Amino acid sequence: GCGPHLQFAYSWPGAREGSEVWNGLHYLVREPPFGSAHLSDCDYSIDFSAVTKEDDRVAVIATSPLTDDEDWVEFERGQLILFDDGVPHMAPEDCEEVEFRNHGLVSSAIPAAPSLEVDMRRYRLRTSFFEGSGI
Repeated sequence: GCGPHLQFAYSWPGAREGSEVWNGLHYLVREPPFGSAHLSDCDYSIDFSAVTKEDDRVAVIATSPLTDDEDWVEFERGQLILFDDGVPHMAPEDCEEVEFRNHGLVSSAIPAAPSLEVDMRRYRLRTSFFEGSGI
């Protein structure tokens, strides 16, 4: 994953070498009100209202729909979707909103960016430099 709230999913646009089959992805978002779901490959159902809380939301991503009584969304070939707290975001402006909520990428290998105040001191900028910029 990319962080505690964030997951990227990418649907490769072609088939694996030597294969004619496109290995696509599907997703669905489960959120209140929760109901039951029936697995498509065996006779088993689960009532999600019995095992979830009112503020739960999750995106389920799979190579094919796992249930036969829910509306799965198929990725387009080559589509990249950012999921934040279970909500799919496809437009760049949506991704920017996720960053502003501090739900962006988390990495132990890449150091965190310095705060604006640290950069201002480092480059000896005055706050008047940013007047009218909306920062």
